[in-house]
Order: sequence, then C-alpha cells, then structure tokens
Amino acid sequence: MPDADDRQHDGDAGVLDADCGLREHRRRETRRAIADAALDLFERHGVHATAVEAIAEAAGIAPRTFYRHAGTKENALFVDDDSMERLVESVRAVGQRGSTVVRAIEQAYLAHIDAFDAEPPESHARVLRVRRLVLHDPDLLACVLARDAEQVQDLTTIVLHAGDHPDELRARTVVTAIGTAVRLAYDEWARRAERGETVPVRSLYEQVRSGLVDHFTRGGAG
Repeated sequence: MPDADDRQHDGDAGVLDADCGLREHRRRETRRAIADAALDLFERHGVHATAVEAIAEAAGIAPRTFYRHAGTKENALFVDDDSMERLVESVRAVGQRGSTVVRAIEQAYLAHIDAFDAEPPESHARVLRVRRLVLHDPDLLACVLARDAEQVQDLTTIVLHAGDHPDELRARTVVTAIGTAVRLAYDEWARRAERGETVPVRSLYEQVRSGLVDHFTRGGAG
C-alpha cells in the first residue's frame, strides 16, 4: 500500500500534468487565434498592408505575445500547424528503435493524409483559403518553401543517422521524392476541390506514386 509520501508525490505529479495540459491547450488556442486573424486580414487587405499589430489585436493578444508565438506576420498563417513537427518526431522515434526509417517516413505522411481526408468540409475550405493566399503572395510562398526545406533536412538527418542510406545525396533524394509526391497529391486535391470535385488525397497520392514507380522501373530516364 502506498504511504503518505507516495500519495503526495502522485498528487503533485497529477497537478503538474494538469498544469502542463492547460498550458498546452492555451498555447494551441492562442496559435489558432493568430492563424485565423492572419487569414482573415490577409484576405481582406493583403499581406503587405497588414501590420503585426492588427493581427495581434484581432487575435486578442499583445504584440509581444504574437512575436513569441509567430515571429513574423508571414509565419502567422501557419503558426497553428504543427503537423511537420509531429511527423518528424514520429519518424525520429522509429529511427531510435532501429526500424526502417524510409518506410516510416511514407507511413507518417500517409497517416497525415488519412487524418486530412477524415476532416470536416470546413477544415478543407480553410486549407483552400490558405492555398489561394500562398499562390498569390511571394512572401507566403517563400515561408512555405522554407518550412519544406527544413523538414527535408530534418528527415534526411534522421535517415543518415539510422544508416538506411549512408550516402547523403541518396538519402536526400528519397526524402525529397516522398515529400514531392505528397505535395503533388495535395495540389491535385486542391485543383479538383476548386472545381467542386471531392477526391481523397490518399487515392491521388497512390496515383502519383504508381506513376513514379512505373516511370523509373521502365527506364524512363533513358
């Protein structure tokens, strides 16, 4: 039977867990408020004409809080999206267990795709709104490309460390190929969604992947 000190320790741990959970919830709420405010203001006024102070005011926070979470107004649009960080961490965990990291990368992307396909229409509509802004603003596009490059670097480092592909060029090629196939699938999903068509991203990814495999197995480079 636990003694009084054990019960006290368990109680303190429970309070700490609750406090951490509450802080994380508030952090997520703040970041979603920032992203929503940025999206609305960028659509109405454009990125260049929107000040950080306006985004902070619309999000109900102080400018210093904005800078702590977002850093720049361009990044504000993506500050609530931690899917890339979660993907990298899940792959890193696989690498630490000594499993095949490259396969884990594709599986992690597929899990993200399946979760996206299961989201309600309003979430998909928001993705399309963000995409339209990115396609029409070079600063937002540069922000997206920088995030993609950072993810490729992180995943390449994990692959090299795990020894799946000890050659850096090959490791980077494989990581980039998987990420590009995923990006093409999302781009095609968005293109069709703008026309009112509903197609699962996973089926589009499988088509892209199949096309690449068919091309290279048939010696398409020759």
